Order: sequence, then structure tokens, then C-alpha cells
Amino acid sequence: MSAAVRSDCVILSTLNATYLHTCLALYSLQAFCHPRTNREIRIMEFTINQLPGDILGEVYLQRPAILAFSCYIWNIEPILKICDDYKKAAPTTIIILGGPEVSFDPGRILEQNPGVDYVVSGEGETVLAQLLAALDNQLDLDSLPGISYRGDQHQVCLNPSREELTSLDDLPFPYYRDRDDLTDKIIYYESSRGCPFRCSYCLSGSSRGVRILSLERVKSDLDVLLSLPVREIKFVDRTFNLDENRTRAIIEHILSSPGQVMAHFEIDAGLFSEAMLDFLATIPASRFNFEIGIQSTYPPALQAVHRRQDWERLRRNIIRLMTVGNIHIHLDLIAGLPGEDLVRFKKSFDMVYNLQPHMLQLGFLKILKGSPLEHDSDRLGYVFQSYPPYQVISTPVLEYGDILTLTRMESLLDRYYNFGEMTVALDYITTCIYEGRAADFFQDFAACWTARGWWGRGHKKEALYSFLGSFIEHHHPVHLDQVDERLKYDYLLHNHRYTLPKGLTSHNPDDINQILYGYTRNKDFVHRWLPQLEGRSRREIKKLLHIEFFRFTDHEGAARETKLIFIYDPVTRTAVQVLDLTGEMVCAWDEHKWANQA
Repeated sequence: MSAAVRSDCVILSTLNATYLHTCLALYSLQAFCHPRTNREIRIMEFTINQLPGDILGEVYLQRPAILAFSCYIWNIEPILKICDDYKKAAPTTIIILGGPEVSFDPGRILEQNPGVDYVVSGEGETVLAQLLAALDNQLDLDSLPGISYRGDQHQVCLNPSREELTSLDDLPFPYYRDRDDLTDKIIYYESSRGCPFRCSYCLSGSSRGVRILSLERVKSDLDVLLSLPVREIKFVDRTFNLDENRTRAIIEHILSSPGQVMAHFEIDAGLFSEAMLDFLATIPASRFNFEIGIQSTYPPALQAVHRRQDWERLRRNIIRLMTVGNIHIHLDLIAGLPGEDLVRFKKSFDMVYNLQPHMLQLGFLKILKGSPLEHDSDRLGYVFQSYPPYQVISTPVLEYGDILTLTRMESLLDRYYNFGEMTVALDYITTCIYEGRAADFFQDFAACWTARGWWGRGHKKEALYSFLGSFIEHHHPVHLDQVDERLKYDYLLHNHRYTLPKGLTSHNPDDINQILYGYTRNKDFVHRWLPQLEGRSRREIKKLLHIEFFRFTDHEGAARETKLIFIYDPVTRTAVQVLDLTGEMVCAWDEHKWANQA
């Protein structure tokens, strides 16, 4: 079959960040265009980790008449390479690009990439549908808004932009077909478009207000999504909780579903009223993930990018959410905002870190095409990458060496804090050793990684524990024993192992196995504390238990020995319960007993 022989189908494609993600844009375009063209429209999703040649081959086997890609900063470069090669392999295939990475400079895209035939700018549903109709009927494109293309003399033609849709309810439900492909995926959904705020680093800073789907339509859509075996529904609304009554109604509707799918929202926690916080305190755990963009706590930096924020109200509301603990809280910071140098950013970091969110993302300012900040970048003295992701390289107050320092701090933040295992040890280090100056700890630890040559190599989990212990040993030796005990606890809490990472010391007596067998033979102990294991042999019970002796010093300087037994889940190999066996009375262990031990 030669390259000239092709089907009449349209393939909508993109390269997602990982296999778990889906691209909402493709499904929205497919749903809108399907009834408006005689062509079959198929979706083919790939990831940025796949080889361009493999992607090229999979698409080629479909022989599409039209191939369209959705383009973002994380995938534009491989997409352009694929388009160039695909046009050589199948010259008659029409190639269309859309998405935020091409919308704001379509002329340059066409001039530099001869394999690309058309660029769709702005909201793509209506524009793509009309472009497909024009191509089907060989109509003139001169009057088609939102399209850029090459004219008769190969000159680039840039048509004016199209007006945004006035009613989002006119858009069909995006996931109307191919639902089997969504199993165990992260599904994206939008109940609104636009943003009322004008943060100049964001593409929404140029948007004109907010348009919403009706509440009835959202509930109808969610009824379908919540019935699917998906991993998570991620709302892409820029600020989901703008209308508190609507927000509560959507959350209540999700909770009324019999499923247990998690929902993710981007939230401005400063907007929550006392009544809303009271309501949020009542919802069940493990159902919602709130991503809260703090970005900075330095007022001049926020003012420079036109971001409004009441830090005290925001901090108070986040503390309240964290205290209840039923919602996963993800906080964001951005390094490189105007006027915020390394010292000031570290203060922002400390203030946000000390809120102890479940996840803290340290991101870096990106000068996005089409954003208001891009237009002001020369005036503000920004130096940034010429290619995606357009990350800042330096500012008048933040040199590249500072960016490098923060980059390495960010790497350790992910490896240690966001990894979620070493919580007790990190709490002791940042609270008792660094007295709340978490940024100083991560900066010092990153410098240690550099001096030891630990960067640039893959490391097993056990090595990360050893590295942290070694850092404390050499830089804060007076605290080594206490950090090691907490690292040992963290490790055993999350890992059912018979040996400890290098550098961590066990204080267990030689007859530890006999001690453990004693508990497995104690029927009263098993009945009260291990009812789920009753009826199993002592050998089977022992395989799910581990006893460890710990030593720590309290505020009065008295040494204490604590004997803990870890009870593990047979599948996850993590502890589901920890019991304190120290005294005569067995009781559940509360790790907060260690929180402020010196």
C-alpha cells in the first residue's frame, strides 16, 4: 500500500506527559466535530516518553487524510519533528496544529515548519469543524476566522481570531465514546472557561471573564464520569470555587455518587467562607484533592504580576483544612517572580512549607507565549529559555546560580518531602535543628549532594535514607541519634523489610525472634489487636509483623527505650497499625509523641 493510498479519517493526536493522563482537548474536538463532518474522527494519544519514530509508524498505519495535533510546552518539539517526518512519508496528508503553544504565533510555526499546513488559534471546536467542512467541500479559507495557512504563492495567511463561544452548554459531552480507553486514567473535565483574575504570567491573564456550564449540565456529565472506572477526575477550571454555592453543589453531587473516584480542583482557599470550611470539614477522606496556588508570600512580587492575595486569610484557611485532614492539600510556589530574590523566596518557601501540606510544588516562572508577562519581559529584564518550556534563566535580582540552587532544592523537596515517607525525620530536622527554616535545610542538603557527587545518578529508596543520615552525621552530629531513630521509624512504617538501610542502627536484642513469636502465641493479643489474622498459623502471622526497639531523649534529657510492633498489609507491604509494647499495657502508637522531642 503506497503512501498515497489513504483512508478518509481524521486523527486527533497529542503527546501526554504520562500514560495515565488524557487530553481533554481531543475529546472535546471529537465530540463537537463528529456530527459536522462525514469523516470518521479517531483519537490517538501517545506520551512524550515514546520514540517519535514509533509514534510516526502507528499513525502511518491508520492512513489518515487529516492529522491534527494538540500542542503544549511539554510536547511541541517532538510533535514538530513528527510532523516534518510524516509529511515526507505521506505528502498528501493534511497536517493541522492547535493548542496554546501554537495559537499565539501561528505565522512563525508555518514559516519554520513546511510540514504543517494549518494552525488553529483560540477555542478550537468551532474553528476545526468549519475547517474540516471547508476542506471537504474545497471552500475558500479567506473568510474563515481562527485559521492560519499558506496561500497560493505559499505566503502565510493569518485570518482574524474567532469570537469565543458564548454558551458552553452548546458544547457536547466530550467523553461520548471510546470509554474503555479511559480505564484507570486521569480524566480532565472543565465546568468553566476563563478566569476573573489577571495574573500576568498566565495565559488566562488575557481572558475575558468566566463562562460556565450550567449546574444541571455539570451534574449530568459527572453522572457519566463517576460511573467509569477512572483513577481521578481533574477539573481544569482556573479557580473552581469562584461561586461558593455552585462549588458546594458540585461537591455534594460527587459525594452522592456510589463510586469512590477522587476529584481534583484548583482552589483559591482565601475565598472560602466560614460556612464553606464547616461544610468541607464534614466530607469523607480520600475523595478530594485541592491544588492551591500560593506562588509567593512577598507582596511586591504578587503586585508586580497583578495577583491579589490576602496571606493571613489564606494561611488561616489552609491551616484549618490541614487540621481536619480529610482533603489532600497541594500547594504551589513559583520562583522567579519580579523583585523576589533568593532570600525573599526562601522566606516564602518557609512560610508555605511550615503549613505542612501533603504536597508542595516548587515551580519556576515560565514566560509563556501570549501571556502579558511575555510582552513585559524585556522591560522587566527577564532572561529566559528560547525553547519550551521558556523557563526563566535569570532576573535582575535572581542570577542563574540562584536558579540552579533552587532547582536542586526542588529536586530534594520531591525526593524527600513529597515522597511522603520521611515525615517524622523531616519534621524533627526542620523544626528542632533548623528551627522552621526549611529552605536553609534543603539548600544545605543540596550542597551536600553536590559535594558528594550524588547528582546525575539513580538511587534506590534505601540510599536516600542513608544520604540524609550521612548529612546529619557530618553537619549536625549532636542530632544524629535522634534523626536516625526517626529515619528508622519512617522506613519501617512504609517498608516491610528485615534489614535497615545503611547507616541506621538496630537496637534489637539477640532474642528478638523469640519475643516476636511470644506475641504470635498470645491468643488474647491476636484477638484484640490482630483480629484480621485470627485463624492463621503463627508462621503466617509472624510474616506480617516486625518488632523494633527505639531510643530517644526527651526534653529533660532522659533516655527512653520504646518497643514498637509494626503490623503490615500483605499486599502494599506498608504498616496499617503500629502498637507500643513498651509498658505493661499495649496501646496504639502515636507518632506525634516524637514530634517535638529534643
